[in-house]
Amino acid sequence: AQAALLRFDPGAAASDDAGIFGLPSTPDDARVVLVPVPWDATTSYRAGTSAGPSAIFQASMQVDLFDRENGRPYEAGIAMLPISEEVVAWNAAARASAEPIIEAGGRLDGDPALEAALEEVNAASERVNAWVRARVAENLDRGKIVGVVGGDHSVPFGAIAELAERHPGLGILHIDAHADLRDAYEGFAFSHASIMHNVTTR
Repeated sequence: AQAALLRFDPGAAASDDAGIFGLPSTPDDARVVLVPVPWDATTSYRAGTSAGPSAIFQASMQVDLFDRENGRPYEAGIAMLPISEEVVAWNAAARASAEPIIEAGGRLDGDPALEAALEEVNAASERVNAWVRARVAENLDRGKIVGVVGGDHSVPFGAIAELAERHPGLGILHIDAHADLRDAYEGFAFSHASIMHNVTTR
């Protein structure tokens, strides 16, 4: 695997079977492993960020890998895990349940159907958090540097929870136009607008 990276020509077009950035790395031999999370169940403006991992993978083939300051960091290997069809299905179901709640501005007004839908979305969000945490933990245990590719702002919660447990006192730099400190925005416990609230309170 290392030999393939050393032979890799960053000036050539990506092959059809290439990984992210056109690299020949696999999650087994790469130093950096990216976890794609196609999730946007609670996005309140409009859906679409669930397509992010796929779009980023495709666009990465056009990225110039030359780095004047660091040389060839890609030689350590960077790979993205396959996009989970299970998470894609969870997202589709949760998004369908979330849309009437979003349309109502989170005002359930005792509507049993909306209350049931909210429970479904919150349960699905917890499932995704656990899935992300498990993928991050297993790759950290393998000595990898792990990144998360979303998806909406809520997707790193499982990764942050795992890293915070391993590194007490972990600091987080949050760069966003919003603080994302809302408590269960529109009733969604793991809303895209609540990630930093959840990080600081859970």
